[in-house]
Amino acid sequence: MSGSTAGRTGGGRLKGVSLVLGGAVLFAAGLFIVATGTGLSGLLGMRVETFGDIDCRDTRTSKGQTVWHCFGAADGVGPTRISFADHDGRNDPETITATQLTEGGRWFAHSSTIVGYGMIPLLLGTGVAAWGGYRVRDAGRPGR
Repeated sequence: MSGSTAGRTGGGRLKGVSLVLGGAVLFAAGLFIVATGTGLSGLLGMRVETFGDIDCRDTRTSKGQTVWHCFGAADGVGPTRISFADHDGRNDPETITATQLTEGGRWFAHSSTIVGYGMIPLLLGTGVAAWGGYRVRDAGRPGR
């Protein structure tokens, strides 16, 4: 019994640590996406602009879905495509606030869509890290 216990303890601890680290990476990625969707990305030094003159057009994909492509203009920024803009399908929004992740890169709208996508890795990372923490703790218990 001691041979199987030793193997389980060492392996459980190592797998637990791996899960904690992997969960932390997922959590950080999700937090970054949520920060972009809510506008907190400006606190991280990313460029945030509010666009006016919004013009959104719907495009049908090959699978029959409708995708909205929105464009807007801001001071010092010409007509720019803004990804993941919230659109009700009837009226273009008056303004859209968006974050540019890299210089010259794509603009992402502060929207519930991005926040929703960010919650997936954020919650998954929390669960994976918690499970890893449990495995580390369980592997360190006497008699295991």
